[in-house]
Amino acid sequence: MITTPANIAIAGCGAVSTLYYAPALAILQQKGRIGRITAFDPNAAQAHAFAGLVGGTEVSQTFDDLLALPADLLIVASPPMAHADQVIATLNAGKHVLCEKPLAIGSAQARQMIEASVRNNRLLFVGHVRRQFPATNAIRDIVRSGLLGQISAVTCFEGGPFSWPISGSGYFSRASSGGGVLQDIGTHCLDLLIWWLGEPDTIAYEDDAFGGVEANCLVTLDYPGFQAKIRLSRDWAQPNIYRIVGAGGWLEWPVNDARNFRFALSGGDTADTQMRAPQGDDFHQAFARQIEAALDGSRNAVSAADILPAIALIETCYANRAAMTLPWLGPGERARARALSRPS
Repeated sequence: MITTPANIAIAGCGAVSTLYYAPALAILQQKGRIGRITAFDPNAAQAHAFAGLVGGTEVSQTFDDLLALPADLLIVASPPMAHADQVIATLNAGKHVLCEKPLAIGSAQARQMIEASVRNNRLLFVGHVRRQFPATNAIRDIVRSGLLGQISAVTCFEGGPFSWPISGSGYFSRASSGGGVLQDIGTHCLDLLIWWLGEPDTIAYEDDAFGGVEANCLVTLDYPGFQAKIRLSRDWAQPNIYRIVGAGGWLEWPVNDARNFRFALSGGDTADTQMRAPQGDDFHQAFARQIEAALDGSRNAVSAADILPAIALIETCYANRAAMTLPWLGPGERARARALSRPS
């Protein structure tokens, strides 16, 4: 545990850093947990814009310059294609790492990063921020307690028209991002389901990636006695609700709600449950918690090994992809879509 104000370095100053890491670091500054902050981005304007959001932040000109500075924790928030190289370089430089999700593009990369962590006796954490929500922790406790009885069905509907403030087209390149909506949103969803329910026996997957990355996908996870169905989208509004139904009751979680969920036992009234948490507890507080957990090496920090099962599931999905049925396409369009979806 680091008891003195910690020195933080951050690589990558795009949307996730400006929207979430900057406010989280400001929260930790106010608590006295953070001392020096240094940022790097290959786009110097983005790095300076980030520095303007958190008082006293300095800017490094290169990633190597950033590595040379003393830091208790380096946050890797670069595009996914850069994660493996930057994480391994940081671990080799003797620094602990918090890497934004997705940790890696595939299990092989993830294992190389974990091996570097072990070899250098440094800690490697992953930014699966939804595990920091009081609501998702309470849901895990309820499910694991058996209070819902035998689970009979799980549904996850998440997404909407794409609105993330991207800075380039790489977000829609499989080589740069590792995939589409499954790699982006699905990384969170699959990790939560594994955390709550354990790993599934089998998995089926279909999407609409016809030569590019998928905007829509359907994932079916088979568990003993029930299925979990996941629908994710970047182009049409979903209910944004996760629902777990059991013989003894049910619960619903509104996606990304840090504090609230609905819960009812069979034959009882529905309770709109609000977890005890500071007023305004939200993504910024959750990001602050995950940084603090990484600094403390606490059990609340999500290790790279913790999310290997979710990475493996995504890998299995892409390897065994089926083309999603799109009934509005004509015969010629369907033929063209099938041709585009074949591996090159």
